[in-house]
Amino acid sequence: MITSFFTYGGPFGMRPTQRLISTFALVATLGGLAACGPEDAGYGGGSGGSGATAEPSHKPTSSDDAGAKPEGSGDCGTPPKLPAGHRRVEPAVPPAKGSLSAKDAVPVCTPNDWIYHGRGKAKYYLFAQDVKAELATGSGASAKSVPVGELWMHAGDCMTNPGAVKAPYSCSGNIYDITLDSHGEINYIKEIWHP
Repeated sequence: MITSFFTYGGPFGMRPTQRLISTFALVATLGGLAACGPEDAGYGGGSGGSGATAEPSHKPTSSDDAGAKPEGSGDCGTPPKLPAGHRRVEPAVPPAKGSLSAKDAVPVCTPNDWIYHGRGKAKYYLFAQDVKAELATGSGASAKSVPVGELWMHAGDCMTNPGAVKAPYSCSGNIYDITLDSHGEINYIKEIWHP
């Protein structure tokens, strides 16, 4: 009885080599699963804290866009070029009254053409006293002028509670086109619609 217990690998019926291989397979599987987490844990929930820093290091300038290079490996043709003074951003956290923490958004070639996605560290922006705000109302360039407070609420709902957004609006990528005044404050913000 004792001889057969040790001969066949103990109480689990496995030889030491089989246990070693099984353990290695389990560790490899768990390691692969851990690598499949979200790219940015501070975005879209999780710890309840903000993953973005809200301290401005400097006023954003047009030269900050120099690092925003198109990405992707599809066959989308030439990447889109924004009008002078415009930039695309993706909020990192729901906007607060008077401020926005957002990542620069760069075009990425996808099967659906060029789609913008936020990349890099979030920058802190203040809103100017007089801001023109627009929300997308559907396909293409269709948009409606709204008070900036309504845009803040919409952006926050799209990030935290998309079911709260009512027609004619929708959550379509969380990308916004902005322009800055001479003080580096947002004086124009428009939601960008995409499929």
